[in-house]
Amino acid sequence: MARGERRRRAAQAEGTRTVERAARGGPARRGGGSQGAPGRAALAIVVLFLALGLSGRWMLTWYRARRAVTLHSAPPALPPDSSSPAVAPDLFWGTYRPHVYFGMKTRSPQPLLTGLMWAQQGATPGTPKLRHTCEQGDGVGPFGWEFHDGLSFGRQHIQDGALRLTTEFVKRPGGQHGGDWSWRVTVEPQASGTSALPLVSLFFYVVTDGKEVLLPEVGAKGQLKFISGHTSELGDFRLTLMPPTSPGDTAPKYGSYNVFWSSNPGLALLTEMVVPRQQETKPWRDWQAAR
Repeated sequence: MARGERRRRAAQAEGTRTVERAARGGPARRGGGSQGAPGRAALAIVVLFLALGLSGRWMLTWYRARRAVTLHSAPPALPPDSSSPAVAPDLFWGTYRPHVYFGMKTRSPQPLLTGLMWAQQGATPGTPKLRHTCEQGDGVGPFGWEFHDGLSFGRQHIQDGALRLTTEFVKRPGGQHGGDWSWRVTVEPQASGTSALPLVSLFFYVVTDGKEVLLPEVGAKGQLKFISGHTSELGDFRLTLMPPTSPGDTAPKYGSYNVFWSSNPGLALLTEMVVPRQQETKPWRDWQAAR
């Protein structure tokens, strides 16, 4: 056999073995094993850049969070216990109730809160709309403070359909817990040619954190006259509720009273707790038994 024929047969055999290896998924010779190296290198580079990007983003987030919670080296703007009645008695009580139309509280970690809700009976079909928190689209407005000195007095007007509510408060300095305070709610009809006042339900509430003592004191006809209580910050206290009056300090044509107290479900759930009670007219003894 000639030398040229042996070379051609060897080349044909080598080509046949290469095709067989490729069919079996094995590596091919003559540079075939190095063809996937650039692809693997590119994939490794992409994974590396992705890992570096994620780690860099995590480090940036951690750094920003650390800056947010790191105290500044400057001295505190307010001294310790700056909100206590001993340091700032004029500021201890105030209208520190954002997101509600009217309310007062103490400026302390465990405050005693008071607030107002109201509803017009028969103004719309179905269950009366209970007003408590300021919500967009609830149809209340305009409203806002006409006067407020930030310390001792304020007057606010609230327009609710055909009603105009005026809330007022005044504080009297004295004592060891920021003095005494009083507030008054006036409801007037605003519809033209209407002299009769619509039937309105006013809800006055007092809230603690659940660890303090509250005791309602009810007089004749179920009228709530006093709310006595005790807190670790205020000690013993008493809230006095005056009977409602009509223009000219005359007695209203109609008035009824209902009282109930319950465990505090949380400030965000106060409205939902009162809504089912609007249609109930239980006397005081039933509320007392259901506490």
